[in-house]
Amino acid sequence: MNAKLPQKSTGSGVFEAVSAHLNELRSEITEPIRVREEDLATQLGVSRTPVREALIRLDSTGLISLRPGRGAILQPVSDRDYREWLQLREQLEGFAAREAALNASQRDVLALRAIFEPFLEPGVAEARAAEYSQANVAFHIEIIRLANNHLLERVWASFGHPQTSYRRQTIARLHRSADSLREHLEIIDAIEHRDADLAESRARAHVRELYVAVEQASSRERS
Repeated sequence: MNAKLPQKSTGSGVFEAVSAHLNELRSEITEPIRVREEDLATQLGVSRTPVREALIRLDSTGLISLRPGRGAILQPVSDRDYREWLQLREQLEGFAAREAALNASQRDVLALRAIFEPFLEPGVAEARAAEYSQANVAFHIEIIRLANNHLLERVWASFGHPQTSYRRQTIARLHRSADSLREHLEIIDAIEHRDADLAESRARAHVRELYVAVEQASSRERS
């Protein structure tokens, strides 16, 4: 994140910018790293005071750990973090898909289908796993947008679907590309038919299947 904020940025604006930057950074690391207050202030083009205040707030959320003499320590996403996020996602995405079925226009439906058009041929999603992971992220962001709930969008952005899906490439690691594609298309079908109950149940089942697959993979790795 290289864009600077206006000089008169509010404290809340700096907080959101710092949070977004750290979530993005967290998605790319595999070991804890130190986050320097002065570096963040320089990147954002603001004074160190609102950055310091943002870091203190983020320490209370658990995103970072403030340690005397060491500054802010940013931890990578753990498997436990990911499983807990999936548990929340089942609830959030069920709600989002229900609302999307009530709100989406035919143009919105076509846009959802276009996301997966490059992967419809058998085997393509698996063969182009990195590209499919990006499409997966784009799809879920669009479903959240179609719910037309600003608080939901903020929760989604804060807790970072990009960091737990695209960056970790979970679908590819679990070899779920074909199943994932089928489940996405079924959700789109329900949205197109404005069947809110079905859209919700399919979205929840989609996340639940991913959770089960992650649990099974973790069990195999521990054994």
